[in-house]
Amino acid sequence: MLRLDINLLFTAANLLIWYFLIRRFLFKPINTVISRREEAIASQYTKAKELQEEARAEKERCTEFQAQIEEEKAAAVADAQEKARGEYDRIVTEAREKAEQIVETSKKQAEQEKARIVGKAEQEIRSVIMETAVQSMQSSEGDHALYDQFLTKAGEADAK
Repeated sequence: MLRLDINLLFTAANLLIWYFLIRRFLFKPINTVISRREEAIASQYTKAKELQEEARAEKERCTEFQAQIEEEKAAAVADAQEKARGEYDRIVTEAREKAEQIVETSKKQAEQEKARIVGKAEQEIRSVIMETAVQSMQSSEGDHALYDQFLTKAGEADAK
């Protein structure tokens, strides 16, 4: 059976003293270290969240910047294509104008050459007619021989 004596009182007092001593010198420093570690972990977790938010914001900014660069690139390409089309049209127009000038010049030269050849042929025909007329006046032969001679000289002029 359980006896109530002074030993029981000393044992209970001893337990209470040990409890307060252990609590004061062992559990309080351990709890302090644990709370500091919890605060450090919470602080690091908060910093990690802040860094993650900053990284997300930086990623969005980079994405926007990249989209802006793509738009500028597309605009530059479209502008270059438009300028190239304009330059192409200008070059084609100049080439057509030069071709028309060349054709026009060639036509004029051909007409001048034709006029020169026709003038030369007319002059030769006149000279042949003159010679024939002179010879017919000087000659006593008949018209038949004179006509044959005219055709012979006309054939020689065409051969030249």
